[in-house]
Amino acid sequence: MFEELDILKKKLDSHRPIDANKMAAIGEKLRIDWTYNSNAIEGNTLSLSETAFFLREGLTSKGKPFSEYLEARNHAEAIDYLDEIVQGGRPLTEGLIKEYHALIMKGTEYIWIGHSINRVKKKIEPGKYKYDNNHVIKLDGTIHYFCDYLQVPGEMERLIKWYHANKDKLHPVELSAVLHHKFIVIHPFTDGNGRAGRLILNTILMQTGYTPAIIKKEDRQEYYQALDEADKGDYAHFIEMVEREVTNTMTLMLNVIESKDALNEEELRRMLRLN
Repeated sequence: MFEELDILKKKLDSHRPIDANKMAAIGEKLRIDWTYNSNAIEGNTLSLSETAFFLREGLTSKGKPFSEYLEARNHAEAIDYLDEIVQGGRPLTEGLIKEYHALIMKGTEYIWIGHSINRVKKKIEPGKYKYDNNHVIKLDGTIHYFCDYLQVPGEMERLIKWYHANKDKLHPVELSAVLHHKFIVIHPFTDGNGRAGRLILNTILMQTGYTPAIIKKEDRQEYYQALDEADKGDYAHFIEMVEREVTNTMTLMLNVIESKDALNEEELRRMLRLN
């Protein structure tokens, strides 16, 4: 099922250790793309270039709220922390998931939920499970209710047990995709579940030597549709999405390593200016 991807991985592994300068440029590009897309899926309006210049130069644009720059900074720092976790070989636990959430929600005291007429102010507790129930309006207009907040601790414990029971049985792409969906079904936090879930997905991939799967902003509807299909027990579409995006990032790395694409510091700056 994942034969072509695993051939790419073997090819990538054959180049290790990778040139430090090339690896730094690749890592910076992925960090920026990942931060931009993951936040944009959740409604952040910063463009790719605005995200890049803020993360690299500390520059902001007029008219954009500070909260959106806070989201960018927090997410980039969470990726840096994820890299440390992967390098250190730390296992996936409830504690680590809470740490990811605390990082991406750092400095956020509350959010507004609902339409302007009847919106509700919700307190944010970074790194802590939700204190009441949450829901989302699906693509077809129906309301999807997530796990009851009283059941979250038990469901998260079962999620981690499922992970450890299956991590040596399933291919990392399938494992990460299925676990991501299971996490989203629980929706354990008041806000930030999507961003935390994608960090978890990529922790599993990167701990097993694969490159991250960066779900694109333009694929947001497909992403939600694939998760909706997974709600009905059909994981094929979402697994294919994850495989596709891992293939994209792995191909980027190979092209740079093999000098098919130039990607040094100057090239990275030029690319970001064009976006």
